[in-house]
Amino acid sequence: MLRTLRRALRPAGLHIPARRFTAGIAALPPTAREALGTDVTAEEAIAYNRVRVAAVTAVSLYRSGYTLPMTDDDLDDAVRALDFPYSVPSPETRASIRAALAVLEADYTVTVAH
Repeated sequence: MLRTLRRALRPAGLHIPARRFTAGIAALPPTAREALGTDVTAEEAIAYNRVRVAAVTAVSLYRSGYTLPMTDDDLDDAVRALDFPYSVPSPETRASIRAALAVLEADYTVTVAH
């Protein structure tokens, strides 16, 4: 518990710059309820929302020049830096971030244009 409290009180160690696009700030993907409807099970909603957070976090890290390997604390900081409401990074979310970031790094057709 003390470790969790220390993480919550520690300032973010990663800097993810906010990028403005010509159409404004990119919106977050829809929540599970918005995307899947009200008949979604709790397990499906949890999985969807974890991947939603992971995908946006991985893209933000990739755009900012971060690469694997990354520590759990760095990934937690990245999720917190993006201010997802009610998001508490879990081992599953961190694994999803790492997987999505690995895909972005491995695909030579994905580039960051400045």
